Amino acid sequence: MSVLLRVVAGKSRWSYLKLPDGFSLRAGDLSDLPAVYQLNRQAFDSCWSEQSLYSALESGYDLIICESAGELAGYLLSLTILDETQIMQIAVDERFLRRGLAVAMSQRLIDSHPAVLLLEVRLSNIAARRLYKKLGFVESGYRKNYYAADASGFSEDAVLMQLQAEPKGER
Repeated sequence: MSVLLRVVAGKSRWSYLKLPDGFSLRAGDLSDLPAVYQLNRQAFDSCWSEQSLYSALESGYDLIICESAGELAGYLLSLTILDETQIMQIAVDERFLRRGLAVAMSQRLIDSHPAVLLLEVRLSNIAARRLYKKLGFVESGYRKNYYAADASGFSEDAVLMQLQAEPKGER
């Protein structure tokens, strides 16, 4: 499967990203929640409860699943309100990191959703910030102490990022 990927390097251009052999993307549903919850617990210090994930899907959040041989490799959870889409979570199983799966899921969302995409990312998550910048997101602000304090009492700021989609005719 090829996914159209916009690469930003001064001027936007379009190229194709091929998912690694054996990986595919699809829309997720409630049957995916047990596996999504397990990956959520692996990927995030402050994970959502299984009930919170269930409630999110029941209330209209979108779920993109990346899988290999029927096994969850990653997911992206988002919420669209009018012409804005907020990326709530994106996670890739540690066994499948650095294979372009987060890029592929993000690009699927970019290609299929309204004009503005928004997200928050930890200030210290340099890899994620680079990924989003590669996809065309720009840093648009900060939220002080957005992430709850850890055991040592350290809380962390969130970097706000947004992507203004190109009009369909310019792609």
